[in-house]
Amino acid sequence: MRTALVAMILGLGVSAWAGAPGSMVLTSDPIDTTDTNFEKDAKAKQVSSLTKSGDQWTLNFLAFLKKAAGSKEVQLVFYDEAEKKHEPTNAFPIATQANAKILVSSVSFSPDQGFKVGHKYNVMVTRLIGGHEEVYARTTVSLK
Repeated sequence: MRTALVAMILGLGVSAWAGAPGSMVLTSDPIDTTDTNFEKDAKAKQVSSLTKSGDQWTLNFLAFLKKAAGSKEVQLVFYDEAEKKHEPTNAFPIATQANAKILVSSVSFSPDQGFKVGHKYNVMVTRLIGGHEEVYARTTVSLK
């Protein structure tokens, strides 16, 4: 089942960021942005691998964009590191605000969408601009 939740957008200045521009924090639990220490809490709960629950994985993330995307939608794109060609395994649309620099959202995905247990994936927040993939944030995750 393909599920993309609408992102929560936070209009924080660069000086308020706890993460480096272009980085992502992955967690197995949703990130509570109502807490003033949500960035610190997310980093404390950061994971580098996800365990399948039922028939799917759920990825919660906090992305510190290199710059505002300039669009109301970006893509969360997964590339399998085991694949030789640079073709995405899958991509999920994420709603945002054009001027947002921090993005909090989650996606759920399953093996029938091309994902494989034991594989490591490059995860990127991107947008296609003139046929070129602009990358705003990236990280990696392994699937168990």
